[in-house]
Amino acid sequence: SLFLPEDPAPAPRLSPFSDTMWATLSSLAQRLPSVMHCAGARRNMSIHKMTRLRVVDNSGAKEIQCIGHDRNKAPGRLGDAIRAVVKSAKSGGRVSKKDIVAAVIVRMKGRHTRADGTEVRFQDNAAVLMKRDLSGPIGTRVQGPVARELRAGRFMKIVMMASRSV
Repeated sequence: SLFLPEDPAPAPRLSPFSDTMWATLSSLAQRLPSVMHCAGARRNMSIHKMTRLRVVDNSGAKEIQCIGHDRNKAPGRLGDAIRAVVKSAKSGGRVSKKDIVAAVIVRMKGRHTRADGTEVRFQDNAAVLMKRDLSGPIGTRVQGPVARELRAGRFMKIVMMASRSV
């Protein structure tokens, strides 16, 4: 049952610092994870600041780290634009290490629930590098599948370059 057992007697009014209140709170804290697990509660994973993403285009970057979001405080989801710093890059590429670039999240490891109720999740966190004004991608190829959410946004060029749209 999801409900906590009822006390036989009504609880007395407690002061903010009484020992009984702390004992009750610690008892509830111990039961809470099991209650949340039974109810099927899930943590929504997303792209936060300092998250590292794999770059799946031929711009020359291998890995980037998120340093900011297009939607200021909210974490990034599929199809969102982010600001990132290049952590590792191939020599002779269009971008080099320590460059600050714009990127679009095309794959995300955490669950993403669509409007029709289906859930999609990928094996890795991946992004495609974009020009600073988000007018188009830096690279000319995209490896692997990308999320269908890019189609609804302003990133149709990425969907056209990708091998698959999931």
